[in-house]
Amino acid sequence: MSSTAEESLDTRIARGRERLGELDRALIDLIRARAAAARELERVRRETGGPRTDLAAENGMLRGYHGALGRRGTSIALLLLELGRIPQDTAGR
Repeated sequence: MSSTAEESLDTRIARGRERLGELDRALIDLIRARAAAARELERVRRETGGPRTDLAAENGMLRGYHGALGRRGTSIALLLLELGRIPQDTAGR
């Protein structure tokens, strides 16, 4: 492989890694925002005497992720649900 071809490959790899880093940072920001919104919704439900979770809504979310991304989408959705829950030891505070 020539020096120019190697540089081109190295440049493409560097650009690809940079793009993945950008996407990871954007995903982290979105995940944090979703978790905060979910915790706020949980607080509102609890303050009004409602249940901690809305199982029908959660099942709908799981189906949506599964439909879009398959079995792995379900795994992602479950993690998002967990990140959005107020920990049990602080839920009553």
